Amino acid sequence: MINFFRKIRQSMLKEKKISRYLLYALGEIILVVIGILIALQLNTWREHQKTKAKERILLLELKENLKESLVELEDVKSYNLKTIASNTLISNALIKKLPYSKSMDSAFYKIRYWASPYLTYTAYETIKNVGIDIISDAKLRKSIVNLYESKYENLIKDYDGAEWILAESVTYPLTTKYVRKDLNAQTSRPNDYETLKTNDEFINMLHEIIHMRRSGIKDITSTMRETQKVIDLINKEINNFD
Repeated sequence: MINFFRKIRQSMLKEKKISRYLLYALGEIILVVIGILIALQLNTWREHQKTKAKERILLLELKENLKESLVELEDVKSYNLKTIASNTLISNALIKKLPYSKSMDSAFYKIRYWASPYLTYTAYETIKNVGIDIISDAKLRKSIVNLYESKYENLIKDYDGAEWILAESVTYPLTTKYVRKDLNAQTSRPNDYETLKTNDEFINMLHEIIHMRRSGIKDITSTMRETQKVIDLINKEINNFD
């Protein structure tokens, strides 16, 4: 092809058709430029397709992580609701001066325990390493960042952190002092139940646990809604790829 164009140029020069040669040369330059632009456009399209394919994979991985976190949050919420019920049972019994019942063995055992949220960050960390801008949809990108950097961080650092502080500074010392754990079963009994009925410090501890856990349940429920919203946005974005 190159030899063909070269022969045409030489022929025109020999025949001294300068004007036609110049037009031909200009046309050749235009063809070359168009070829380069097409090649660049094709390369840009290919890179865009690769980026979209990578984004799709990351979003699929993120969706699976979020579904795992949603199950985890449901389990945490369920368990912590049970601990609220058991602590309320003990509190009511002490305040109302009710007699001790065998069912309270399990409730006294649960005073020291709650469920901490262990959420899955694997895909989100990968996205951050790649660059959060790989998520092309601005609304989805903002929702993902808000979920992980605000909602999840609040649960882990603020709520669960406060639970640990209360447990280590108040709950563990008081239950160790007033409650004896059965080494052969998941039950506990107070050393002196009658004395606990007038122990304001112990009752206040129960109320603080109940109050904190109820607040935690609200945060967990809100976070579950936000997690589901992000999952729905991801599904919508993935459908747009197809």
